[in-house]
This record gives sequence, C-alpha cells and structure tokens, in this order.
Amino acid sequence: MKFVKLLLLPVLALGLSGCAGYRLGSTLDKSIQTVSLKIVNKTDEPSIEVAVMKALRAELQMDGRLKVRPQDEADAVLSVTLTSYYLSPLAYDHTRGTLVREYRIELIGTAVLSDADTKEVILETPQVKGEAEFPYTADMTTAKLGALPGAASDLARKVVSATVTSW
Repeated sequence: MKFVKLLLLPVLALGLSGCAGYRLGSTLDKSIQTVSLKIVNKTDEPSIEVAVMKALRAELQMDGRLKVRPQDEADAVLSVTLTSYYLSPLAYDHTRGTLVREYRIELIGTAVLSDADTKEVILETPQVKGEAEFPYTADMTTAKLGALPGAASDLARKVVSATVTSW
C-alpha cells in the first residue's frame, strides 16, 4: 500500500504540472469592471447595428464580469465595427429547379476594447463572425429580419468571449 502511495505522488505531481501554464478567468485587468458599448455599421445593410447592440448588451449581462455603463461612467469602451454582411444559399430544392430552401446570414466585424480615459487599446480582435441559418420564405425581408438576432447573438457571444476569457 505504501508503495502505491509513493508511486501515485509523482504521477499526480507530473499531471498537475502540465496545467501550470494555463489560466482560467478574465484577461482583463482588475481595474476594468465597467464598459460602454459603441457599434458602427460600415455595411450596406441598414440598421443591423441595433440587433448587434441588443445582443452584445444581453451577452455582457449574462456573462456578468463587466457591467454596461454610459461612456462617462465606464472604465473601458468596447467598440464593434460591422464590416461585412453576407447572405449565402445553403440548400436548394432540386425538385423546383435551383430554388434556394435555406440561407446563411453572416455578420463580420472587428472588436476593440480601449481604456475610456486614455483611449489606449487594451485588446483587439481583428475579425469576428456571427452567423445563423434560416429557411427561405416568400417574404425574404421578413425571413432575414427573423434570422438577424441569431447572427447578432452569435457575434456577441464571440466578442464577449474574446474580450473577457482566457486560458
């Protein structure tokens, strides 16, 4: 029994030392507790920044590590610039020619977290993409509007994850 304990100790020490370089938690300095949000839409699709702002606010509230505040009360500013909006066909109805049955909506942008006072960049994510799939309907505008919150939520989840989480 004593031999098993002596053998188990080095194995346990070796196993735990493999995790020494990893850290679970926030990448942010402890001084950053609040953030203000800024969304810029540089795409040709109007008003998508509204859905992204709503999704980003909800994701930050759900995560809980950063509180959303007005810019004059925040420690940092999280700026998301929407650079591309794509609509791509995913599946076709071959019984009706080349009629599209399902589409993918993609929102692509950048995210920058900067100090609210000094404007110094704390963290930059050069490309982040949110996407969602939706079925074709006779009213394509309504179908796109229905899928936009899903793509915005996916984008927001990735922005928040890149901003506050590290291994």
